[in-house]
Amino acid sequence: MLCASTSLSLACLELLVHLAPSQIPADYVYTSADLQNPPEIAGFRGDLKNEDATRRFGCTWATDVGSLAICVPSVIIPIEFNVLLNPIHAGCTDIVWSEPKPFEFDKRLLKAGVGVS
Repeated sequence: MLCASTSLSLACLELLVHLAPSQIPADYVYTSADLQNPPEIAGFRGDLKNEDATRRFGCTWATDVGSLAICVPSVIIPIEFNVLLNPIHAGCTDIVWSEPKPFEFDKRLLKAGVGVS
């Protein structure tokens, strides 16, 4: 499963909560995807208190292969959305990606202790 976000700023926050600053590649890039059909909105809200339920939901959605993409609320900012892309869905090869562009994190976000869970 490929995890994306509906905004670059949310994608950055999602990365920062999962990686230590030393794990972020110096040559980090971003890209955007053009989907032929808008993703459906998931009828599920993840919860850090029940990560297993979140994993089960994602696994079930991906293995059912019913849709290429689905929007799920961000746990970090629940009114914003992440987009899950299913690489085993037949429509995955139809995704049009923009050229990757370099991205450099503001050094203030990479201070010791920031972004480490």
